[in-house]
Formats: sequence, structure tokens, C-alpha cells
Amino acid sequence: MIAAHPAGTPAVPPWRVFLGIGALYLGFGVIVALLQGGLPPILRARGLSMDQITWTFALYLPLGLSFAWAPLVDRLRLPFLSPRIGWIVAAQAVVVAALVAVALLEHAALPLLFALGLAAGLAVATMDLALDALAVEMTGEHLKPLAASLKLAALALGSMLGGGVFVGLLARIGWAPTFALVAALMVAALVPVFGLVRADHAVGLQRTAAGPRLYEALGQARMRRRLCLLAAVAGVIFPLSALNRVMLVDVGVPLERIAWLVGTAQPLGMLAASAAAGPLIRRLGNGGAFAAFAALGMASLGLLWWGARAGAPGPAIAGAIGMATAVGGLMVVCAALMLVWSAGTQAATSYAVLFCGTRLAGIVATVAAGKLAAQIDWQTFYAAGAAALAAATLLFLAGLRTPAPSLSHNPRNAHGNT
Repeated sequence: MIAAHPAGTPAVPPWRVFLGIGALYLGFGVIVALLQGGLPPILRARGLSMDQITWTFALYLPLGLSFAWAPLVDRLRLPFLSPRIGWIVAAQAVVVAALVAVALLEHAALPLLFALGLAAGLAVATMDLALDALAVEMTGEHLKPLAASLKLAALALGSMLGGGVFVGLLARIGWAPTFALVAALMVAALVPVFGLVRADHAVGLQRTAAGPRLYEALGQARMRRRLCLLAAVAGVIFPLSALNRVMLVDVGVPLERIAWLVGTAQPLGMLAASAAAGPLIRRLGNGGAFAAFAALGMASLGLLWWGARAGAPGPAIAGAIGMATAVGGLMVVCAALMLVWSAGTQAATSYAVLFCGTRLAGIVATVAAGKLAAQIDWQTFYAAGAAALAAATLLFLAGLRTPAPSLSHNPRNAHGNT
């Protein structure tokens, strides 16, 4: 179970590991959804202008820039608890304090609320660094697909809570009680991880004392190749999921139905993908699982193309849900590989470089794709997207054929788990 388990240290039951990291990933998903999809409509409903609300999207920036301070999380050990969990608890405490302050300062000036939101964003990004490193070090190679699936499932549930439930509660019970409930959830999410302190401390003793460097991972040709591979995939699949809601408006789907789709159906599709991804990886290997989800994506692009061409809401909605599910499954495969590729003395830094680089590539590609979509019709966009997905899949499968340790002991995985 433990990737680097010292002799004489009691093993941690698998359920305790997954409960500990799963609860924290759920809390992370709540905060991210609240920052991304919750605050803008909340502030708009309270009378703020679009110019003011636009600044709230900057609160997401720490999640894309956290690689910059990832070496600090790897190098510095706080003087309490264990190496990773000490950082997790400290960062989560800042998140809770910021949420309590927001709850008490409902009518504060926007700059103050923005500063509190930025503090929460920085803290939750730091917590995520330590949590990802903990997941890397506390799971063996054959369990990393399950850890990646768990992360996607927890983020999907967190998205439903942060971007849906808590936004709805605010209209019913008010500002202060809602943010107080979010703070309470963040505290509760911490409880299970305390059961991993001894194991985290034992694994930490095996790491070398040398401080990690930010670009040490990128100095390795193999890591650069892996990052380019992940970035190429993200540059294709992110736009093919993110822009579909705009297309639904163009084909005449009412905003109410789109809101329901975003708030419920797509997260449920991600949950389905997270449930299916682990067994698929174990049975087919990473390459086979990636190909299976890519095939679902191609079928979904066909529905999106049909819906856009015929102006048919039904196929368009089905295609949007299917594409979100396919992208969720593809990201589980990528996340499982990131967990394996990040193993070593600087897990937080290596994972942050891979994950943030992948996310940044997806964001840039989505912006570029949005500008392209404004110049061409949706049918051409989805036809080009299908060609790009096919090319990215072939590139990914070719990249996985380089020999490397497998994710499981299943011999059928030998050609799909680098």
C-alpha cells in the first residue's frame, strides 16, 4: 500500500488513505467551484457591475501558478505533525480563517473581500500541492489509478456543492450562515487525514535532505517529453469541453436548461468517468483506457456536429454531456500517470510542474479555440476537433510505448503504463 514503507512501521489500511485524501479533495473542489462558478453570479445578483465581477476570475490564478512555490512545500518541514500533513493543516487553517472573515464581513468593500478570496485561493492551492504529494507517496503504483479516479470524483462532488448547493443555500439562509457552513466543511475535511500522520512521517524520513529545485524536473529529457505529451492532450480536450455551452446557446437551448446541465449532468458524467476509469486502466492499461475514452469523445463530437448542423438541441445536449464524461475519463488516465511520474524526493514540485503545465496548456488552447470558433461555424469547429482528438490520441499512445514501470501487475498493461 505504501510506496516507500519503512520496515517496522505499521501499514495503513487502504480505506484510511483514500478517506483522508478523498475528504480533502472534496473540500478543494468546493473552494475551487465557489471561486470559479459561485462568486460571480452571487456578486452579480447583489448588484455589482461586470467590470467589478471580472476581477473575481483572478482568484483562480494561484491554482495555475502554484508550481512557483512547490519547491518550498517539498523543502520546508513545518514544526508540527508530519511533512505533508503539516502543510495541509496550516493551509486549510488559512482557508477556514478567510471563510469565517468573509462570513462576518458581508457588507465589506470589494477590495477587502477580494483580498480574503485571494488568501483562500493561495492557501487552497498550497494545500493541494501537499495533498497531491501525499497521494503520490502514500499509494503504491497499482493503486494510483484508483487515487486519480478518487480525485476526479471528489472534485466533481465538490463542484456540485460549491457551484450549486451553497449558491442555492445563500438565497435561502443568507450570506453569513452559508460561508460559515463552507468553513465547517473545510474543518470536517481535515479530520480523516490525521490518521495518516505516522505513515507520512515515516515516508518523509526516507526523503533526502537536499532541497528540490523548481526546474530540476524540466532538466530531464524524459520529464520534458512527458509534460509535452500531457500538454498536447490538454490543448485538444479542454476546448472541446469548455466551449460547448456557448454552442448550446447558439442552437437555441434555454439558459435554464444549460444551467441545469452544467450544475448537475456534467458533474454526474465526471463521476461516471471516475468510476469507470480505474477498472479500465487495470484491465486495458493506460493506453487502452485512453483509447476507450477517446472513442467516447469522438462519438460525442459526432453528436455535437449533428446538433450544430441541424440546430437540434437533443443531440447537442447529449454530445456536451458525453464530451464532459470523455474528458473526465481522459484526465483520470493523465492524472494516474502524473502520480507515477512524480514519485521521488520532490513529489510536490514534480507533480505541480506536470499538473500546472497541463492546465496552463489547456487554458491557453481554450482561449485560442474560442477565437477560432468566432471565425468559423460550429460544424467546422467540431470536425477539426475530431481530427485533433484523433491525432492527440495517436501521439499519446505512441508516447506510452517507451518502456517504463507499469501501474499494475497485470501483464496486459505492459505496453500502456509508462
